[in-house]
Amino acid sequence: MKRILAALLALMMLTCAAAWAEEAEDDIIVEDVLLDDDGEEIPFEPAVTGNEEVVFTPSYGSPYPASAGGSSYWTLPMDITDEQAVWDMLMEPITVVDPGGKTTVKSQIYLRQEPDEESKPVGEITCMSQGLRVLETLDNGWSLVECYSSSFYTPRSKTKAWNLLVHGYVPTKYLKEIKPNPNLALVVDKLTQRVYVFQNGKLLSTLVCSTGLVMHNGKKYQPYNETRSGEFLMTSKVGDLVSDALICSLAIRFNGGDMIHEVPHVMMADKKTKNYEKTEAKLGTKCSHGCIRVQRYKTPEGVSMRWIWDQLKNNSNTKIVIWEDWQGRQLEYPADDTLVYYNPNGGQYYHSSADCGNKKKGITFEPFRYDQLDEGDFAKLSPCRWCTPPRRRAEIAEINAVYAPGGDHEELLNSLRQEYWDYLAE
Repeated sequence: MKRILAALLALMMLTCAAAWAEEAEDDIIVEDVLLDDDGEEIPFEPAVTGNEEVVFTPSYGSPYPASAGGSSYWTLPMDITDEQAVWDMLMEPITVVDPGGKTTVKSQIYLRQEPDEESKPVGEITCMSQGLRVLETLDNGWSLVECYSSSFYTPRSKTKAWNLLVHGYVPTKYLKEIKPNPNLALVVDKLTQRVYVFQNGKLLSTLVCSTGLVMHNGKKYQPYNETRSGEFLMTSKVGDLVSDALICSLAIRFNGGDMIHEVPHVMMADKKTKNYEKTEAKLGTKCSHGCIRVQRYKTPEGVSMRWIWDQLKNNSNTKIVIWEDWQGRQLEYPADDTLVYYNPNGGQYYHSSADCGNKKKGITFEPFRYDQLDEGDFAKLSPCRWCTPPRRRAEIAEINAVYAPGGDHEELLNSLRQEYWDYLAE
């Protein structure tokens, strides 16, 4: 009986196969090549699966997309490991707005929705220092440009586009191209919370920093605390900046009210002792009011915020670029065999270099592998505040979870931007 059923099943399969083959003759398929009604080959286009790798550039998400690459700040992928490409970008001339007259480095103009002075403002640009991406130069005296809106908190501001990538029109006659300092430039990455110091074509050193945090000051939320991304020129040395009883030394202006400065301190009762305890503990995380706080300790290369201050002269046109922490960006894990260092005789820290300036005389640091960092006594070590050692795996995983594709690490900021969206819809 089983043999009879098997034979019947085989016969049914052969019959179906013959029927399918007969129907397929109408599809005009030859060796997996699809032909049209005239017998011409139809080019194969692979289906979009949604798994394509996203390339994050500063203009990511722009309605005016451009191919990633080249030496433009706006189109170069945010990859600090490609030193030559980053240096080429840093040396590119920067296009700024210079209306002339009594314009200062604190002045701002509006970006217009249409090429007309009476058109609705859609963003704000800081004069003399903020770089623009020029999209199109029109014959009517206007240019279409793109930038991150430098909206600060002022009662007169019509646009609350807090660090949004915006596009609009400015008079072409206001545009001015400036060549940056050919010897020194900085990259600030809001995802890694690091300042990458480039000098003479090379990545010289890496410093820990803190950019702006959107917070509630007890009365209202402060969306303008978010550090504005973009490319800028450092325009002037300010010196000591006082903010909420914090003294921010070595401040250098780069975007209106935004400055880069040493990690803040408070002065103790003796009026001589500087206390950095609370602010240094937060370095490497967002915590400022919009400025960029930078470590005061020297790296193994001798670089610190003091070093940057000493290198700059007034109006040196040194470029500083700020990379946006787009949702979906992820931190890379160091290789397992990456060497880190510690003092085996009771050391409390792990280091990125055996020559860390934090090392006392007569002490020799010993190496161990990064994949041992969470094992035994190594797990008790804290990261050094001098030499920017790699984050632990758990910390990287926590950051990547916040920035995972499909999430929203700016949920609060986006809710505070609603006023701007409502304004555009009017």
